[in-house]
Amino acid sequence: MVVLAVFKASKPGGGASLKWFGTVQQRGTVLVLTSIQAAICTAWLVSSSPVPYKNTKYHNDKIVYECVVGSTVGFAVLLGYIGLLAILSFLLAFLARNLPDNFNEAKLITFSMLIFCAVWVAFVPAYVNSPGKYADAVEVFAILASSFGLLVALFGPKCYIIVLKPERNTKKAIMGRGTTKS
Repeated sequence: MVVLAVFKASKPGGGASLKWFGTVQQRGTVLVLTSIQAAICTAWLVSSSPVPYKNTKYHNDKIVYECVVGSTVGFAVLLGYIGLLAILSFLLAFLARNLPDNFNEAKLITFSMLIFCAVWVAFVPAYVNSPGKYADAVEVFAILASSFGLLVALFGPKCYIIVLKPERNTKKAIMGRGTTKS
């Protein structure tokens, strides 16, 4: 958001947009958004926390302990809030993708958020249709796949340059590519 505001401020009549994006406002935004998620988690856990459940439906000779999420509404609200933040991040990164190459992080963030959203969109039907202990495995897989996708999409290109193209890993090479792509 800050990079978008800076480039918008460089246009005529755009100077007023910068006052909303100082360091205090950035820290405040992170604090508020994190507090909202903490409040959702707290409300969910206080109202109807997850409980262990003895499942004998799938194996008659064994008792399988499962974690029942408690309130599915609380779980859905939590996933919905995380999804809202992911979509908002994707949209802001998508809007910033055409900035000069010196600010090309937006392209990497857009791609990583696309991976993140795709994993979690696939997670919902897989989680709903997975019986018992397999639902936990689906949830773990979604968490690991989205985390791995974020790491690879954000840091993969940087590691590629550092390890395989060290001649491009200089200040001169980075600052020299300040052209705008259309």
